[in-house]
Amino acid sequence: MHILSIKSYVLNPYAIAPFLVGTLAIIFGAFLYFLEKKSSFTKSLLYFCLSSALWLYSCALILLSQKGNTALFWSHILYIGFALVPAALFHMSVNLPNKYESQKPWVQAVYGLALFFVVFSHSPYFLEGVQKYDYGFFPTGGSLQISMLAFFGLSLVLSFLNLVRYHMELIEAVEKRRIQLFMFCFFIVSFAAMDILASRAWYLYPSGFIAFLGFILGVTCFKLMIYYETIEEHTQNLEYEVKVKTKEINTVLEQLRATQLKLLETGKRSAMASLSAGILHQLSQPITAIHGFVRFVKKEMKETDTFYRPICHIEEQSVYIKNMLEDLMNIIKHREIKKENININDSINHAMNLLTDELKIRRVHCDTVLADGLPLVFADGVHLQQIFMNIIINSLQSLSILPKDKKRYLKITSYYDDKTNEVLVKFQDSQREVTQDDKDFMYEPFFSTKAPGTSIELAICKDLISEHGGKLQLEEGSLQGTQFVIRLPASDQKVTSHEKL
Repeated sequence: MHILSIKSYVLNPYAIAPFLVGTLAIIFGAFLYFLEKKSSFTKSLLYFCLSSALWLYSCALILLSQKGNTALFWSHILYIGFALVPAALFHMSVNLPNKYESQKPWVQAVYGLALFFVVFSHSPYFLEGVQKYDYGFFPTGGSLQISMLAFFGLSLVLSFLNLVRYHMELIEAVEKRRIQLFMFCFFIVSFAAMDILASRAWYLYPSGFIAFLGFILGVTCFKLMIYYETIEEHTQNLEYEVKVKTKEINTVLEQLRATQLKLLETGKRSAMASLSAGILHQLSQPITAIHGFVRFVKKEMKETDTFYRPICHIEEQSVYIKNMLEDLMNIIKHREIKKENININDSINHAMNLLTDELKIRRVHCDTVLADGLPLVFADGVHLQQIFMNIIINSLQSLSILPKDKKRYLKITSYYDDKTNEVLVKFQDSQREVTQDDKDFMYEPFFSTKAPGTSIELAICKDLISEHGGKLQLEEGSLQGTQFVIRLPASDQKVTSHEKL
């Protein structure tokens, strides 16, 4: 075939530019397609690049042709590119805003018209022949070629309108700028129609490759903007994820520190338990002996005897001490808490009755302000009484070291906090204010601000209250001293009138 013979062509520098731009179009379209295979937009862009390459390669081969019949053959191929390029442009304008499904009939109609021109482009009504110019051969259009030019222009107008509508729908300024750039690319590629004008026997060099080159460069900038924004978005997401992970790591570290502190505290508790168990065992023996002796003496006495009532009181106190020692042993052994609905005021009054003589001996004035109708608390009665006694004893020991001219005052208040659904008990005394250093170690088992003793009461109280789901808090009191506040969850039941009596 003469079209494959190298003798049918002659070196023509005018053919270099369209050949290079056509090659660039294929490379550009293939690169974007393989980069985003799933994108419908890149598929339509690939169609456009292939159609443009067909246009530009045909144009280059026409300019290289040495004979008219060779140039005529490539002119028919050129007209196929003329027909397919506007259809691919319209296809792109539909895929960019993802409107293919709604405009599918229009896309099919445009491709149908393009196919019509492809089939009938061989007709002399569209292509009369070729003409020799100074720059080489170029086709001469027939009488109906104007319809192909109209199709090219109409497709561009429809494509541009699609982009304008999409631009109006957008809200973000960044996306609007991207579409404006793409609209400018469409405007540039419209100048490729000058190749069709050249075929109208106008003495024009077919420089449509410049429009294609401008379109390729513009779309490259368009895609680079998208990639840059995507990378920036991914960077922001990564920064956010790093912040989230850092926060999670910090949370885990805080939990580890808290666990470490708990382990240290557990070690202290274990040491306290071992020491306390030995002490309690040693104390229980003489208390048992005292209790037995008091019971023996009581049996030998009459109720009218002068010391009968003190002996009864000693027996009651010995029983209390014996029970308290047993409770302490149970706490050390982690005895299961036996909870029931308890009137907290009864526990306070019972603790106060047992400590009446202690208050007199230490010359401490005590007031109790107990609210009526408090909800019951679901707690272990023995432990609850022990908590109150330990806190009161702790206050009495602290008040006893005050100078004799200082007022020794203790106030116990109970009330209900409906906001937190808790029953609160406050123990306020007139001792000196606790320093911040003392607060930091207040609940340590062997720490004490009192001169004698080891002060394990508060450590025991804190553990017991925690096991009841409550809190033990140290606050500044209104008596220029300190106050301990016990918070216990309220039960659904309230104190009945019978229980109040």
